[in-house]
Amino acid sequence: MKRFAASFGDQLPFGPDLVEANDPVRDVEFVDMPVRQILNRCDNPRLRFRWTINPYRGCEFGCVYCYARYTHEFLDLRDPMDFERRIFVKRMAAEVLARTLSRTPIGADQIAIGTATDPYQPAERKFGLTRSMLEVFARLGGLDLSITTKSALITRDLDLLREINARSRLSVNLSLITINRRLQRILEPRAPQPALRLRALAELAAAGIHCNVLMMPMIPRLTDAPTAIESVIRAARRAGAAGVWWRSLFLKPAAARRFVPFIRENFPEQVGRIDDFYGRSTYAPRAYDEHLSAIFTRLKRKHGFSTEVARDNRPVVQTAESSSPRQLSLVGHF
Repeated sequence: MKRFAASFGDQLPFGPDLVEANDPVRDVEFVDMPVRQILNRCDNPRLRFRWTINPYRGCEFGCVYCYARYTHEFLDLRDPMDFERRIFVKRMAAEVLARTLSRTPIGADQIAIGTATDPYQPAERKFGLTRSMLEVFARLGGLDLSITTKSALITRDLDLLREINARSRLSVNLSLITINRRLQRILEPRAPQPALRLRALAELAAAGIHCNVLMMPMIPRLTDAPTAIESVIRAARRAGAAGVWWRSLFLKPAAARRFVPFIRENFPEQVGRIDDFYGRSTYAPRAYDEHLSAIFTRLKRKHGFSTEVARDNRPVVQTAESSSPRQLSLVGHF
């Protein structure tokens, strides 16, 4: 395998070529990933969408809580930091998408873009894969599309989003768990600051595009105080969001290997609570979710958002299989 960066010494098991655009400043490798299929079927009945698209594998934003780190384990990359340092680029995504749509009956099923990695992460400025796929969708009509991102870069594609919105059903989900810039920078080291996301949301909403704010995940004792939740909900309303949806932290073992050491280093007083919640399950306790549900119901109603229960606590952007509770001593193993 031809190499352009010296920060990683081991070859990947399937030997793709590294893309010429590695970024030694951010210590990131970009790896060409051959792609035969870009539109993936999702049969999880808990999710609204039936098709998913991720133009990249891995995400530079480096959010410490990201559940999707486990996807790199399918490539035998088990260091949790690989997820944000080795980004796989599906160069032929648009071409494969066009061919797939020409022979796959989608009907009214929703297609969700950005379910495991952010389609507008920094790599998108260089490679433009998301934009190339939006160009495909803009030539069609009658689709149901959603895009989930943390990035204000999405406004770059406002011309295509307007075209898609005129011919298909389109919603944009802006992920925002806090408007505390200091906390956000710690939790999401390379993600855009909250003010930029809210500005992008306002621009999209002003263009007539249906926008939601996703408060996912709610992290115990860090982002779940009622005053902190209300500050995000209030900001979402002012920016023109049509809905606010939430879910509590979902902590698969691959994510725990990054998240628990982070908590120990930065919030050591919270280690016991995290182990109490997630030591035997990837999900928060039911009582905690019920507590959050009551807070969100009250605050959403106060600020004029729908309180439809059926959507509130579903993992809208999470595509992992359902996991039964399992023994996982977080504190003892990290």
